[in-house]
Amino acid sequence: MSFLARFATSRTTSVLSQRIQGTYSRGYAETVKEKVADVAKKTADAFKADGKIGKEFTETGKVGGTAQKVGGPFDKEGAVGKQFTDKGAVGGNVQKGAEKAEGKAKEVKKDEKQKK
Repeated sequence: MSFLARFATSRTTSVLSQRIQGTYSRGYAETVKEKVADVAKKTADAFKADGKIGKEFTETGKVGGTAQKVGGPFDKEGAVGKQFTDKGAVGGNVQKGAEKAEGKAKEVKKDEKQKK
């Protein structure tokens, strides 16, 4: 048996025995889970009213600011514009979704820290 084959076999046996005994500290799945949680949190933060994307829909952002200039129903107090605030039907749902995603990401991170 070549050195590489012996090394791979011994490494595999070592990892398997550690997993069976419960001493293997971190697996690939846990690392991936943490990274996904980080991405989910960053994405959620971006969509919040003060995030990179969300702030563009406020009255001072690019989209919301243009609507403010047009005025009428597109004004932040207008029939259409008020739906895009963080309390409106569209903006409110985005805000709630972002907060929910952020909460789930924090939950996953907390669970993974407790497993360590």
